[in-house]
Amino acid sequence: MPNLSNTDLGNLPFDLPPLDQQRAIVQDIDALSIETQRLESLYQHKLAALNELKKSLLHEAFSGKL
Repeated sequence: MPNLSNTDLGNLPFDLPPLDQQRAIVQDIDALSIETQRLESLYQHKLAALNELKKSLLHEAFSGKL
């Protein structure tokens, strides 16, 4: 909004959850971040393994072993 100043925003009340709930939320987000990184790593390893399998199968197919 063009006519809304920082002073106006500073005077607006807003509620925050209690500190213990904020900490619990942060812990949940951290746990999700760790799990996301683990899944990404697993996914990358599986993609690499599939790529190697594809190369191997193509090599066998073109060398007449299939």
